[in-house]
Amino acid sequence: MRYVYFLICFLSTFIGNSQEPISYYKDVGDTIHVSDLKDITFSKIDDTNLGADNGTYWFKIEHNNLSRSIIELQSPHADQVSLHDSTNKEIFLMGDTRYPSFFITNKTVTYPLYLKANFSLEANFPIHIFSEKEFSTNQNKGLLGIGFFYGTALALLLATLIFLIITKNRQFLFYGILITAICITVVTRDNILYFFNAKPRIISNIELFGHFLVGLSATGYVFRYLKIKKNKQLIQSIFIIISSISAFSLCLYLILNTHWSFLLADFTAVLSVLLLWCFTLYYTRNINFLLIMSIIYIIDITVMIDAFLLHGLGISIFNLSSFHLSLISLLNFTFIALSLIFSFRRIQGKTVIMKHQIKMHLERLSQLDNYKNIQDSNDQYIESLIGQFQLENIEVKVLDSISRGLTNERIASKHNLSIERLKIVTSSLYGKLGIESDQEATGLFT
Repeated sequence: MRYVYFLICFLSTFIGNSQEPISYYKDVGDTIHVSDLKDITFSKIDDTNLGADNGTYWFKIEHNNLSRSIIELQSPHADQVSLHDSTNKEIFLMGDTRYPSFFITNKTVTYPLYLKANFSLEANFPIHIFSEKEFSTNQNKGLLGIGFFYGTALALLLATLIFLIITKNRQFLFYGILITAICITVVTRDNILYFFNAKPRIISNIELFGHFLVGLSATGYVFRYLKIKKNKQLIQSIFIIISSISAFSLCLYLILNTHWSFLLADFTAVLSVLLLWCFTLYYTRNINFLLIMSIIYIIDITVMIDAFLLHGLGISIFNLSSFHLSLISLLNFTFIALSLIFSFRRIQGKTVIMKHQIKMHLERLSQLDNYKNIQDSNDQYIESLIGQFQLENIEVKVLDSISRGLTNERIASKHNLSIERLKIVTSSLYGKLGIESDQEATGLFT
């Protein structure tokens, strides 16, 4: 029983206090002032993610049992965040935090408190009330996890760079781009950039660029590494169209900052990855790892659909936090690391075989070169013999064959001579050269 009690306490510490005393109101047109909120009916928060129903929201915090507490809005897409009490007193944002946070002392404020935030991408408002100790503990845990995640990513990225330099194989460049894209996606969901005072609009732009980079890397892999056997031109054309739509959506979002352009860019990125993995599994040759690859791909695409698309529409199935995304990214990093090792070993093996083949080829060239030098030398010597001893054409041919070590039968067959005729030619040749046997004739060239 005590273990159950401990687990409940731990979960309570992790998620903070309940949101029961918090209600919300959507400010259509952003025209409501703090003084007007007393006459407005607020709705109970049944779902902290309303997705596409984005806009400006007011949140009413009825009371707080903690004498000193911290209110935190754990959303990476919240902008223009402010907090006032019922007397219109403004509570200022804390500095050096991952999410918009406010320090509250009950003695200095009058309840209810009114929290205002604008959600340009998705109406996602997980608001938590922590004690100072809980807030500090969560911050430390978060930073520790972040340090571990990005330390792993940096080490993997460095290994990829080393492999690229050693092998000069551009496949490792693709891995590097993919790791970078994953890191960009996680760093924006972790809201680390807010810790460095980056504006929410800048964070959203970087986040979408990370998603676009994931889709673009999928297209690059199709063109550079995926060995497509059928309908290659059609498949590549489909990926070009998807990437073009993704780039167009990215540009639209950067200019207009519209919710639908963000979702369209996300949709095309997910579609590119989904198609890539389908084709990869279809054309894969490594049957031994097909089941493992299928499981990893299914997990990845499910997470991408949930985190990229459904979350932005307010219908998220798993409602994954940045911590969960980091764990799944670490799983991907492990998979990428194994792929790096296998790719490096395969390239290394090919390099060894290639070096052996080159060595054999050079040896053959050396032998041919030596033979050519010898043959050139023999030809020059024969020419000198012709000029010195006035040899006839058939005698020159026979002498050349003798120099090559051919038998009498082979020489006769080669020059269409009978054995008797060959003996006559040989006798005349030997008489002119002043020798008496084939051994002496061959010795002229050694």
